[in-house]
Amino acid sequence: MILEIDNFDQFKIFFDVIYDITELIEFQLFTDHITCSILDKAHTRFMSATFKDDFFALYEKGDEDSVTLFADDLHKIIKSVSKLDNVFLETNENYLICKLESKNGNSRIFEFVLPSEYIESPQPPSIDLPVVFDLDLQDLKQSINDLKIIGSNEMLFRATKNTLNISAGIEVTTNYISTIAIPNDSEEMFSSKFTLEYLEQLLKFNKISKTALFELGENYPLLYSFKDEIMGVEIKGMIAPRLELED
Repeated sequence: MILEIDNFDQFKIFFDVIYDITELIEFQLFTDHITCSILDKAHTRFMSATFKDDFFALYEKGDEDSVTLFADDLHKIIKSVSKLDNVFLETNENYLICKLESKNGNSRIFEFVLPSEYIESPQPPSIDLPVVFDLDLQDLKQSINDLKIIGSNEMLFRATKNTLNISAGIEVTTNYISTIAIPNDSEEMFSSKFTLEYLEQLLKFNKISKTALFELGENYPLLYSFKDEIMGVEIKGMIAPRLELED
């Protein structure tokens, strides 16, 4: 695999979020795209990133169908890249080779040892959910900030006809509600509660898109997707709901 990345801002976001969630990550290599998928150890978060071949200044798949890398090594690369660097990644049998080439011709090269073990990327279940809508990340960010102010670590979504209500979990005494208009024809109420920290991580994907496509159901996982059609990159995922334990 050989990659030349001149759009590193969009490339790095996915790996900046998942580096401490998983130890290993598989690059699934196809003729026209690369896909990376992870499932955290608690099975509460699934995330996937797809980069089309046109996303890269250079993409050579090579003979391999997949390459397994240390997620922490990718994060070390992220911390090393400056805004003036062009990034080249290459793998062989033993190493991930990263070359950072500045605009003035200077270069730095890192060689990271590849893992001796291989992983198989997780595949999420296929779910059709009744409520599908676009949400502006500024609206999500405002509600996250409000809930953090009142000390909530949960966010409750309630969706009914043309309305999404966002409120706090039961662990706080302050009442809070934010009402957002969404296109939803159903008169039925659907509600699910999620960990606030996991939703806050989604704000980092604003470099891909300023809006996210969300899918909700009654006590079902939250499905989300961030897509930049022009650049050829998509990040999607699933967050498990928080369920109250019955006595």
